[in-house]
Amino acid sequence: MTRRIMKKKDGRKTVFQLNRLEDMMGKILNSFDTQQEILGCYYKEYQELKRQNQKKYLMGYIRLRDDMLKDVERMKESGKINEDMLGLLGGYIDDLTTVLEDNGVDIFCCCTNDEYDPELQKPLERVEVCQEELGNRIVKVFGCGYRWHGMILKKVNVSVGIYNH
Repeated sequence: MTRRIMKKKDGRKTVFQLNRLEDMMGKILNSFDTQQEILGCYYKEYQELKRQNQKKYLMGYIRLRDDMLKDVERMKESGKINEDMLGLLGGYIDDLTTVLEDNGVDIFCCCTNDEYDPELQKPLERVEVCQEELGNRIVKVFGCGYRWHGMILKKVNVSVGIYNH
């Protein structure tokens, strides 16, 4: 009879220990889930900071490229074309274009007479037009727009036609 009692006590002790182990494992797993959530938040924050930092650099390249394109236009308009300078600027513009495209930037443009799209274009001026079909159409384009991973970094600067009866 003492043997049976001993076995029952040992069995209860084993069940008790197993229950304790199960509780400890549950706490560890809950702790692990919490740690996973915390790590996930940190990772998202890191990704956002990384994306913002990349965006700053890309915007710098975009401004530099746009300034060089404007300089080329000014040289052509003034009639004072320095072929060496024009070739040098053209090479730099090509290099910047390659850097932007290699980093996933899509350079897009629009044409005159395209319909105005406020998501892609920024109106610098509004021009009165005499024909209704020219209303809400692009009259003049002042450069390119830039899109990066679906986000518009810079809209295309345009003049938009406005029709008044």
